Order: sequence, then C-alpha cells, then structure tokens
Amino acid sequence: MKHWGGTGRYVEGERVFAPPAGSFDADWVAGIVQDRHGVVAGDRGPLAAAAQAAWDARCAGEPCAALRAAAARHVPDWLAAEVVQATDDFIQAYRA
Repeated sequence: MKHWGGTGRYVEGERVFAPPAGSFDADWVAGIVQDRHGVVAGDRGPLAAAAQAAWDARCAGEPCAALRAAAARHVPDWLAAEVVQATDDFIQAYRA
C-alpha cells in the first residue's frame, strides 16, 4: 500500500479516520504527542495512560494544575504538560 502526504508512517490497518465526535481516545492523543515531539516523547503506552488520567481529572472537574499532575504520574513533568495540551487540542477538534 502506498501512502501520499503526511508523515509517510502509515501502515496498512492503522486507523486513519478521526474518532467519533463526542468521544475521547487516549491513544489518539498519545499519537498527537508523538507526532509533535518524535522519539523524545517515548512509548505510546505511558502517553495514552497520561492522556486518560488528564481526561479523567478534567471530567471530575479538577483544575488545570491537577490535570498536569495526573498526567505526570505516567510521564515526566515536561511531557505531562504536552499531554494536557494535546488533550485540550483533541477535545477542541473532536468535541469530546
């Protein structure tokens, strides 16, 4: 399968469509962070766990600092800030 445009990292069988509007996909947020920061972002698993923690804190009505603290349980603090930003971007883009 040939891929045109984008990063060129598409592999057959990978999700290429956005998640349904109104839903949250922590793995998708992890992919956003990896796309933005490359190899320094680390493995997708901890990023997804950090994104889920940030989402859960947001749903619980926690303040912004608590979102970052929740994410920082899974990734370094500097990366937790990036995960929270990607989570916010995801929410805005997909109306989660």
